[in-house]
Amino acid sequence: MRSWISLLALGLVVAALGAWIYQKPKAGESQTYALSATKPAAVTRVRLSRPGAAQASGATANAIVLERHNGEWRMSEPYAARADAFQVERLISILEARSSVRYDAADAARFGLAAPMAVLETDGETYAYGAINPTTREQYVLAGGKVYVVPLNYAATLPRNVEALLSKKLFGAEEIPVRFDLPDFTVALEDGTWAVAPIANEAGPDERNTWVAAWREASALTVARHTGPAPEREINVVLKDGRTVTLGIALAAPDVVLVRKDEGIAYQFFGDAGRKLLAPPGEKP
Repeated sequence: MRSWISLLALGLVVAALGAWIYQKPKAGESQTYALSATKPAAVTRVRLSRPGAAQASGATANAIVLERHNGEWRMSEPYAARADAFQVERLISILEARSSVRYDAADAARFGLAAPMAVLETDGETYAYGAINPTTREQYVLAGGKVYVVPLNYAATLPRNVEALLSKKLFGAEEIPVRFDLPDFTVALEDGTWAVAPIANEAGPDERNTWVAAWREASALTVARHTGPAPEREINVVLKDGRTVTLGIALAAPDVVLVRKDEGIAYQFFGDAGRKLLAPPGEKP
C-alpha cells in the first residue's frame, strides 16, 4: 500500500513539474505584457485627442469621436461623416500591442506622459502616447495604470488630421444606386437592365454596367470638408431604399470634385477617372 501511495505522490510531483516546465517561457523567449484584454472587433466608440499639441500651441484640444453603427464606422465629432473603416481599425490596433516591460504609473511624468502627444479612448479604456525612447526607438504608452513600451508603428496609426479618417468611398456599403440623374442625361435601372436617356450613342449592356459599377465603387483620392460656395450643378442619385443623395459638381475639369450635400464632404477624383463619371456610358470623357 505504501508503495502505491509513494508512486501516486511521485506521479503528482512529476505532473506538476511538467506543467511548470510547459508554462515557463522557453529559452530565448521573454515575457511580454498585453496593454488590453479587449479585442478591436468589440470596440464601438473611439475618442482621440491631442492634449500635448494643444498645450504647446495654446489652442483648445479638438477631439475626434468615432462610433460604430451596424458594422459601419461614422464620425460624430468634430462633424458628422462616414469614416474609413481601415483607418479606424489601424488606429485601435494598439489594443493588441504587447510590451516587453511594464512600469509603475507613478513615474508617468518622466515618460513624457504629463502632457501626452495623443490620448485614445476606446469604450472606457484609455491609452496615452508619451515620449519616445531614443535608444530603443520605442514609445511609452500609459494604459490601465501602467506604462508600457511599444514599437513606433503604433504612433504611425494616429491620423495626421481629421480628413485622414474620412471614408473615400462616395457611397456607403448599404447605399445601392438605382438611378442617376445628371444634368444632361439619366441612367436608370428598368426591369433589371440599365437604360440611358436620351439615347446619345449605342452603348451596349457591358458599357452601361461598367459605367454604373464605376459609380458604385467610386473612391476619391482626396476628401475634405467642403467650405466653398454651394455648387450650381447637381446630380441626384436615387438609392434602392428610396432615399436620394444629391451631389454638387464643384469642379468638372481637369479633375472632378463632387460634394455630398447631406455630408458636406468634397470628393476629388483625378483626371479621366472622374470625368468618366460625368460622361454618358460608352463616351470618352
